[in-house]
Amino acid sequence: MRRSDLLQHLVKPGPWPTPTQLLLLGACLESGAEARAAWEQWSSSVDLDHIDHESSYLLPMLDHNLRAIGVTGHPWLGRIKGYHRYIWAKNRRLLTQGSQLIRELRPLIDDQLLVIKGAAVACRYYTDPGLRPMEDFDFMIKPESAPRVLNYLHTSGWKIPRWFDPRRCVDKIPTGIFSSSYAQGIQRNDGVEIDLHWNLMPDLYRTAANEIFWDAAVPMQLPDGCDVHSLELSDLLFHCCLHGLLWSPVPPTRWIVDAVILLHDSQSIRWRRLIDLAERFRYTLRLGTALKYLVSTFPRQANIPEGVIHSLLEREHSAEEVGEHQERMQLSPGGEKYPPSVLTYYRRFRAHSIQRDSSWIQEIRSCGNFLMKRWCLPNLWLVFVFAPFLAARRIYRKYFFRAGQARAAAKWPRSVQADHGYQPSRIAKIKASDGTFV
Repeated sequence: MRRSDLLQHLVKPGPWPTPTQLLLLGACLESGAEARAAWEQWSSSVDLDHIDHESSYLLPMLDHNLRAIGVTGHPWLGRIKGYHRYIWAKNRRLLTQGSQLIRELRPLIDDQLLVIKGAAVACRYYTDPGLRPMEDFDFMIKPESAPRVLNYLHTSGWKIPRWFDPRRCVDKIPTGIFSSSYAQGIQRNDGVEIDLHWNLMPDLYRTAANEIFWDAAVPMQLPDGCDVHSLELSDLLFHCCLHGLLWSPVPPTRWIVDAVILLHDSQSIRWRRLIDLAERFRYTLRLGTALKYLVSTFPRQANIPEGVIHSLLEREHSAEEVGEHQERMQLSPGGEKYPPSVLTYYRRFRAHSIQRDSSWIQEIRSCGNFLMKRWCLPNLWLVFVFAPFLAARRIYRKYFFRAGQARAAAKWPRSVQADHGYQPSRIAKIKASDGTFV
């Protein structure tokens, strides 16, 4: 039996990194003897060919830190270095393509564009953009510009989603689509992917909720010299923690590295603004939980004032915020182990986007538009066809999922690994001899 066939190498679904992932994070973020000890423990307990995809995202950072502390002689070092070079080349290509697209969109949107998420953090705060893997290029535009941008992308050969009907006139695209959704992933035939946002997060809709981020935007420059704007440092940390901390089949890790990198410049973070954002958008419990975890796990790297965490957690949280936090983090008393339903996101959308005095017809239309975009349906009437089907599927998964897991466990190890999202890592394609990528 190979090491990679052992059950201990399977990850447990949840919001927090597993002990094995924590060792890798320590090898990436600690320094000196602490980093070396974490590296030795991690490398002796995993098979590099069968690590989870969240761990593979950290390998460029691992290569950078191992070279900084002088680790040599390990047979994996060549492959990890080769993966780092592969990510560097991939990121450079993605950032170049993103810069080219931004220049093409200038006549349509002028300077109303913000580079966000991975591209913003990698280019502004990492010492090398190749240290932070990116699957797509994320940027945000104003909701009123979204129809024109989508129409341009469609005519330029991008694969537009099904809900966008190219036969419609741009001005006749239902506005409800953009007021009840936040982003759309779009791909080109050559494999380049972008994530087009018109709202920052999936539960912050309407112009008023996003203007606070637009007003505080700061200038930045992409590697090829393209001048753009991005979120201010405090807003980047806010978005990083809230976007990253959630229940997942494979516990997320990238947000922790991003947050620690941002906290290196903690003196420039406007902590009062961070608290105000959390209070305004009802995120105090979730943000406080994320910051407390960073401080408790990496106290030397996460320099966060104690009063900030106390202000976020030691307060009277509304029942709605507590319930939402429990569902997103899978802390519900019933012990449900399935991800949050679409209703969780709709409740927050409704709280921020629908007027209190709106009629029941407006509410039904708004809910229909929200579900149509959420499920990528081309027509509103299909919502009433899909809703019963998806509700029945969720009930089945909720009450019969554990029985299905038991049946899959009997076919261990292949089916168990598949259920946990395990696939041979891309790092397996790197030759150990010269560090090249096959």
